[in-house]
Amino acid sequence: RNELFITVQRCRDLQSRSSQQPNPYVVYKFFDFPDYPTATVGNRSHPEFNDLKSYSILMDEDLDQYLKTEVLQFYVFDYKEVQMDTYLGKARVPLLPLTRDQEVSGVFELADPSGRPAGCIAVTLRWKLPYCPSPGVTMATEEAQLFSEHHVGGVVDPNQEQANVEAEKTNRRMEDVKEMLQEEKEKLVNPHSKAAVAAISKVALPRIRGQKTQERDGAGAKRVTFVDVTPAEDKVGFSFILFGP
Repeated sequence: RNELFITVQRCRDLQSRSSQQPNPYVVYKFFDFPDYPTATVGNRSHPEFNDLKSYSILMDEDLDQYLKTEVLQFYVFDYKEVQMDTYLGKARVPLLPLTRDQEVSGVFELADPSGRPAGCIAVTLRWKLPYCPSPGVTMATEEAQLFSEHHVGGVVDPNQEQANVEAEKTNRRMEDVKEMLQEEKEKLVNPHSKAAVAAISKVALPRIRGQKTQERDGAGAKRVTFVDVTPAEDKVGFSFILFGP
């Protein structure tokens, strides 16, 4: 675990919706923690908050993903405002530097609900300990880097990747068929026993996906008879069908 410190220091140039000075306070929500409000400063357009909040956090993959993809939004409200959901200004603070063990500190511009400038806010975010993501996060990052290096120089087409995989599988099946045909050919040339001949007649060659299978004894099939030339007591005659292309 680690601890993150968030400090809301001050705001400047706040504009109230009324003629009076605002009673400002700041609200923000970090990660999956509840909304956090600062204390209210009365009648100030340039309030000093110096509000420090600490969060004890488990350094897991969810946190790492949050810090890399989200921003922390600070809302400044006026306690005098009748409409509770109307804010004076909003600032967006990046969280990515925290994943590099860097402090986030500065003055950020506030924008009102219509997007116009509404003053500024000074905040600081820092770790108590060096940022060290869990081993699972580190491993996932390394795998992503390896993938990026493997495909450097071009865009990966998922369809092409799948086509390449299927082509490789088909090539392996073709090689297997060629090996089996070669073995059967050698047995035919050198038939030493009845068992060998019987085994040959029962061999079922594997079908290759995408190839059509012709009907036995149908069009395109040829009947060939082989006669064994071994002595009479071992002579065996047999036949099988060769299928045309």
